[in-house]
Amino acid sequence: MKKKNPGIPLKELAGQLGAEYQGQDGLMLTHSCGLDSLQPGGLAYVTGGGGLGNVPVPAELDRSLKNAPKQEIGEGIALIVPKDYEPKKGNLIFTEDPLDLHVQATRLLHPLLNPATGIHPSAIVAEDAELGQEVSVGPHAVIGTGVKIGERTRIHAGVVILDQAQIGSDCEIYPNAVIQDRCLLGNRVIVQSNAVIGADGHGYYQREGNNLKIPQVGIVVLEDDVEIGAGTTIDRARFTRTVIGRGSKIDNQVQVAHNVSIGKQALISAQTAIGGSVQAGDHLILGGQTGIRDNVRVGSNVTLAARAVITANTKDDEILAGMPSRPLSEWRKVQSLINRLGELFDRVRKLEQKNS
Repeated sequence: MKKKNPGIPLKELAGQLGAEYQGQDGLMLTHSCGLDSLQPGGLAYVTGGGGLGNVPVPAELDRSLKNAPKQEIGEGIALIVPKDYEPKKGNLIFTEDPLDLHVQATRLLHPLLNPATGIHPSAIVAEDAELGQEVSVGPHAVIGTGVKIGERTRIHAGVVILDQAQIGSDCEIYPNAVIQDRCLLGNRVIVQSNAVIGADGHGYYQREGNNLKIPQVGIVVLEDDVEIGAGTTIDRARFTRTVIGRGSKIDNQVQVAHNVSIGKQALISAQTAIGGSVQAGDHLILGGQTGIRDNVRVGSNVTLAARAVITANTKDDEILAGMPSRPLSEWRKVQSLINRLGELFDRVRKLEQKNS
């Protein structure tokens, strides 16, 4: 939870960020914002040239300023801009990477609330659970037998952590998330509300017309710095491990099936489904509502456009689109032809009439 900041003077904020600045030393900055929500005390960022009002903004971002307040741009606000930004007018903080510095500034302007450490009286914690220093456990949380939780991890209200699960240090488990038995979470892992880590995989076999359950006896491993979005489910493996690699970020309402292995630094967008036993390399990028069929091997540095589906093994460094997926350039050509089908049909019909 963010707490309200009374404000940081421009000079002091620039000093904390280790950045050069110009403008009103005492301008009180109270919040981080975008160019489309400028208000007095706001700090936004831009990444290019152009000009508008008293302070320049990139021409490509002018559209986002149509809904901005009508006061003169630069009055009571500051911008984080590239070092070569021109013209240098108004309250500016200079950097090589405006986005990254704006993220750092946001953490200073919107510090997190630090909930009281310790165990809420309504929480249920097994006697043999091991909690590190400065762990907080919120109301009505349940922590099972043999659970181990590292230092400074925060377990919010209604979280359920089943037997023998292990969670590293500096993790954040938001309300009503479920970590099922024996699953392993690394350090600095974030699990958003209503996510389920370690649900049974969809494993069944048929005998005499009946669906019979196959026991799912594996676990889920979330490596360091992984984030799992709200309402997302990561299924446990049938025998061994379902693995989400270090630094990977999975959006809300994503399904990752059993036995999947995803490499480091993946970015997976909402409503994606990854079938069982998929093996994916590092730096996988999946657009919204995409899919990967089961038992497919996906290379490293593969990008899949929104609503596309990978149905066969891929190489490294591919950009794919469509269903079934194909190289993006090829998919665009196919789409162009599809858009001309009406015209082509008319031409064929006219030729047929002419020759009849």
